[in-house]
Amino acid sequence: MVFGLVMLENSMSEKNKKNLAKYNWLSFIYDGAVGNSLFNRARQREFELAKIQPSQRVLIVGIGTGLDLQYIPLDAEVIGIDLSTDMLSQARLKAINRNTSLYEMNAEELSFEEQSFDIVILNLILSVVGNPGKTMAEVYRVIKPAGSIWILGKFTEKRIGFLRKTLSFVTTAIGGANLNLSLNELIHDLPLIKVYEEKRFMTDIISLKVSGNRSSG
Repeated sequence: MVFGLVMLENSMSEKNKKNLAKYNWLSFIYDGAVGNSLFNRARQREFELAKIQPSQRVLIVGIGTGLDLQYIPLDAEVIGIDLSTDMLSQARLKAINRNTSLYEMNAEELSFEEQSFDIVILNLILSVVGNPGKTMAEVYRVIKPAGSIWILGKFTEKRIGFLRKTLSFVTTAIGGANLNLSLNELIHDLPLIKVYEEKRFMTDIISLKVSGNRSSG
């Protein structure tokens, strides 16, 4: 359940505040930049693998302009969150006639009950948030014990070279995206395991599940 809109401005990190300003104006060109065929094929493949059912409750963290919605069954309950009200305005147009609720919310401070989602989607968002480790901790908190987490993103588990550092500097300046993240480091202290990974040109597809015998709340 959502306990009301979160008061965001005072709790946001400096990176999140900068990204919020960027994505408010990027919202008008975002679909053209990230809604291209390479990203769309990755999204389509991801949702084919996720096999979302109409009875499931889905959380999309960083829903942006709602590009993911077209791949989700109409009757599935979808909750989408984003910092940018301008992005959410675009998403609302795509959410018409869907069982979808949209909220202005910080991914690092989710206002949902524990173990309340069957599936959590994090597409092109972990590289953007100010504290991706805290975001993953929140995702773990709200995912059900048998739930699945699906991620689109580019991560590196190797030593970061000059070219990647340079490219990451450019993407961070333009859209706030840090390409130097290690997913293994982000989930190192969480009982999450990688169960699927598909390397692709623009963005990889990754799925995580809860490890061990976490009890339901």
